Amino acid sequence: MLRFLSRELHSWRLMHASSNRLVRPTDRVESLVLVALLVSALAGVLVALTIGGNTYAAHKAVAEVQGPRHSVSATVIATPRQDDDPTVVAWRRPDGARLTAEVDTERHDRVGRVRIIWLDDEQHVADPPVTHTDAVVEGVMAGLGVVMLTAMGWWGLVLLVRAAADRHRMRRWEAEWRELDIDSHR
Repeated sequence: MLRFLSRELHSWRLMHASSNRLVRPTDRVESLVLVALLVSALAGVLVALTIGGNTYAAHKAVAEVQGPRHSVSATVIATPRQDDDPTVVAWRRPDGARLTAEVDTERHDRVGRVRIIWLDDEQHVADPPVTHTDAVVEGVMAGLGVVMLTAMGWWGLVLLVRAAADRHRMRRWEAEWRELDIDSHR
Protein backbone atom coordinates (compact mmCIF):
# COMPACT_ATOMS: atom_id res chain seq x y z
CA MET A 1 0.00 0.00 0.00
CA LEU A 2 2.78 2.41 0.90
CA ARG A 3 4.57 1.57 -2.33
CA PHE A 4 1.46 2.47 -4.33
CA LEU A 5 0.99 5.68 -2.33
CA SER A 6 4.59 6.78 -2.76
CA ARG A 7 4.36 6.06 -6.48
CA GLU A 8 1.21 8.18 -6.80
CA LEU A 9 2.76 11.01 -4.83
CA HIS A 10 5.81 10.83 -7.08
CA SER A 11 3.62 11.37 -10.14
CA TRP A 12 2.47 14.75 -8.86
CA ARG A 13 5.92 16.23 -8.33
CA LEU A 14 6.46 19.60 -9.85
CA MET A 15 9.80 18.57 -11.31
CA HIS A 16 7.97 17.15 -14.31
CA ALA A 17 6.83 20.65 -15.17
CA SER A 18 10.31 22.16 -14.74
CA SER A 19 12.99 22.60 -17.38
CA ASN A 20 15.19 19.93 -15.81
CA ARG A 21 16.83 17.95 -18.65
CA LEU A 22 16.97 14.81 -16.49
CA VAL A 23 13.18 14.49 -16.59
CA ARG A 24 12.18 12.26 -19.50
CA PRO A 25 9.62 13.51 -22.02
CA THR A 26 7.50 10.45 -21.16
CA ASP A 27 7.30 11.64 -17.55
CA ARG A 28 6.20 15.08 -18.67
CA VAL A 29 3.47 13.69 -20.92
CA GLU A 30 2.36 11.30 -18.18
CA SER A 31 2.09 14.13 -15.65
CA LEU A 32 0.16 16.27 -18.11
CA VAL A 33 -2.31 13.45 -18.84
CA LEU A 34 -2.75 12.71 -15.11
CA VAL A 35 -3.47 16.38 -14.37
CA ALA A 36 -6.02 16.41 -17.21
CA LEU A 37 -7.63 13.29 -15.73
CA LEU A 38 -7.77 14.94 -12.31
CA VAL A 39 -9.52 17.98 -13.76
CA SER A 40 -11.99 15.75 -15.58
CA ALA A 41 -12.66 13.83 -12.34
CA LEU A 42 -13.46 17.12 -10.61
CA ALA A 43 -15.82 17.95 -13.47
CA GLY A 44 -17.40 14.52 -12.92
CA VAL A 45 -18.11 15.45 -9.30
CA LEU A 46 -19.88 18.60 -10.48
CA VAL A 47 -21.93 16.50 -12.91
CA ALA A 48 -22.78 14.11 -10.05
CA LEU A 49 -24.00 17.02 -7.91
CA THR A 50 -26.11 18.30 -10.79
CA ILE A 51 -27.66 14.90 -11.50
CA GLY A 52 -28.32 14.28 -7.81
CA GLY A 53 -29.96 17.69 -7.44
CA ASN A 54 -32.11 17.23 -10.55
CA THR A 55 -33.22 13.77 -9.40
CA TYR A 56 -34.13 15.16 -5.98
CA ALA A 57 -36.07 18.04 -7.54
CA ALA A 58 -37.98 15.71 -9.87
CA HIS A 59 -38.97 13.33 -7.07
CA LYS A 60 -39.89 16.22 -4.79
CA ALA A 61 -42.14 17.65 -7.51
CA VAL A 62 -43.86 14.26 -7.87
CA ALA A 63 -44.35 14.12 -4.09
CA GLU A 64 -45.94 17.57 -4.07
CA VAL A 65 -48.42 16.98 -6.91
CA GLN A 66 -49.56 13.47 -6.03
CA GLY A 67 -53.03 13.19 -4.62
CA PRO A 68 -53.75 12.00 -1.11
CA ARG A 69 -53.47 8.26 -0.58
CA HIS A 70 -54.28 5.92 2.24
CA SER A 71 -53.37 2.35 2.97
CA VAL A 72 -55.72 -0.56 3.60
CA SER A 73 -55.20 -4.18 4.54
CA ALA A 74 -56.34 -6.43 1.72
CA THR A 75 -56.56 -10.22 1.62
CA VAL A 76 -55.26 -12.17 -1.37
CA ILE A 77 -58.19 -14.11 -2.86
CA ALA A 78 -56.59 -15.34 -6.10
CA THR A 79 -52.97 -15.91 -7.03
CA PRO A 80 -51.68 -15.62 -10.60
CA ARG A 81 -51.75 -18.68 -12.85
CA GLN A 82 -48.83 -17.40 -14.95
CA ASP A 83 -45.87 -15.18 -14.13
CA ASP A 84 -47.28 -12.03 -15.73
CA ASP A 85 -50.83 -12.33 -14.29
CA PRO A 86 -51.85 -9.99 -11.44
CA THR A 87 -52.89 -11.01 -7.95
CA VAL A 88 -56.53 -10.38 -6.92
CA VAL A 89 -57.10 -8.86 -3.48
CA ALA A 90 -60.24 -7.94 -1.54
CA TRP A 91 -60.90 -5.45 1.27
CA ARG A 92 -63.82 -3.74 2.97
CA ARG A 93 -64.64 -0.06 2.84
CA PRO A 94 -65.57 1.73 6.07
CA ASP A 95 -69.27 1.38 5.14
CA GLY A 96 -68.85 -2.42 4.93
CA ALA A 97 -68.91 -2.82 1.14
CA ARG A 98 -66.47 -5.37 -0.22
CA LEU A 99 -64.13 -4.27 -3.02
CA THR A 100 -61.71 -6.28 -5.14
CA ALA A 101 -58.85 -5.22 -7.37
CA GLU A 102 -55.91 -6.59 -9.30
CA VAL A 103 -52.48 -5.63 -7.97
CA ASP A 104 -48.89 -6.43 -8.85
CA THR A 105 -47.78 -9.85 -7.74
CA GLU A 106 -45.36 -10.19 -4.85
CA ARG A 107 -43.13 -13.19 -4.31
CA HIS A 108 -44.87 -14.42 -1.14
CA ASP A 109 -48.46 -14.08 -2.37
CA ARG A 110 -50.76 -16.95 -1.46
CA VAL A 111 -54.49 -17.14 -0.86
CA GLY A 112 -55.33 -15.72 2.56
CA ARG A 113 -52.23 -13.57 2.91
CA VAL A 114 -52.88 -10.01 4.11
CA ARG A 115 -51.16 -7.28 2.10
CA ILE A 116 -51.03 -3.53 2.46
CA ILE A 117 -52.23 -1.70 -0.66
CA TRP A 118 -52.57 2.00 -1.35
CA LEU A 119 -55.76 3.66 -2.59
CA ASP A 120 -56.42 7.13 -3.92
CA ASP A 121 -59.49 9.22 -3.03
CA GLU A 122 -61.60 7.41 -5.64
CA GLN A 123 -60.78 4.00 -4.09
CA HIS A 124 -58.57 2.96 -7.02
CA VAL A 125 -55.34 1.07 -6.38
CA ALA A 126 -52.39 3.48 -6.55
CA ASP A 127 -48.65 3.40 -6.08
CA PRO A 128 -47.34 4.08 -2.58
CA PRO A 129 -46.94 7.81 -1.94
CA VAL A 130 -43.57 9.39 -2.68
CA THR A 131 -42.25 11.10 0.44
CA HIS A 132 -39.64 13.80 0.95
CA THR A 133 -37.32 11.12 2.32
CA ASP A 134 -37.73 9.10 -0.89
CA ALA A 135 -36.74 12.17 -2.90
CA VAL A 136 -33.63 12.73 -0.77
CA VAL A 137 -32.58 9.07 -0.98
CA GLU A 138 -33.09 8.96 -4.76
CA GLY A 139 -31.10 12.17 -5.24
CA VAL A 140 -28.22 10.96 -3.08
CA MET A 141 -28.18 7.55 -4.77
CA ALA A 142 -28.13 9.11 -8.25
CA GLY A 143 -25.26 11.41 -7.25
CA LEU A 144 -23.30 8.58 -5.63
CA GLY A 145 -23.80 6.42 -8.72
CA VAL A 146 -22.26 9.08 -10.94
CA VAL A 147 -19.42 9.61 -8.44
CA MET A 148 -18.70 5.86 -8.43
CA LEU A 149 -18.71 5.71 -12.23
CA THR A 150 -16.43 8.74 -12.40
CA ALA A 151 -14.05 7.28 -9.81
CA MET A 152 -13.87 3.90 -11.53
CA GLY A 153 -13.32 5.53 -14.92
CA TRP A 154 -10.63 7.83 -13.50
CA TRP A 155 -8.90 4.94 -11.75
CA GLY A 156 -8.96 2.80 -14.90
CA LEU A 157 -7.58 5.58 -17.07
CA VAL A 158 -4.84 6.38 -14.56
CA LEU A 159 -3.81 2.71 -14.52
CA LEU A 160 -3.86 2.63 -18.31
CA VAL A 161 -1.70 5.77 -18.61
CA ARG A 162 0.70 4.49 -15.95
CA ALA A 163 1.00 1.09 -17.64
CA ALA A 164 1.68 2.67 -21.05
CA ALA A 165 4.27 5.04 -19.58
CA ASP A 166 5.93 2.20 -17.64
CA ARG A 167 6.05 0.02 -20.75
CA HIS A 168 7.66 2.85 -22.71
CA ARG A 169 10.22 3.49 -19.93
CA MET A 170 11.07 -0.21 -19.72
CA ARG A 171 11.69 -0.40 -23.49
CA ARG A 172 13.96 2.65 -23.27
CA TRP A 173 15.87 1.19 -20.32
CA GLU A 174 16.30 -2.15 -22.08
CA ALA A 175 17.63 -0.37 -25.17
CA GLU A 176 20.03 1.68 -23.08
CA TRP A 177 21.24 -1.42 -21.18
CA ARG A 178 21.79 -3.28 -24.47
CA GLU A 179 23.75 -0.32 -25.82
CA LEU A 180 25.84 -0.17 -22.64
CA ASP A 181 26.40 -3.95 -22.76
CA ILE A 182 27.52 -3.89 -26.41
CA ASP A 183 29.91 -1.03 -25.79
CA SER A 184 31.46 -2.76 -22.78
CA HIS A 185 32.49 -5.88 -24.79
CA ARG A 186 34.55 -4.02 -27.40
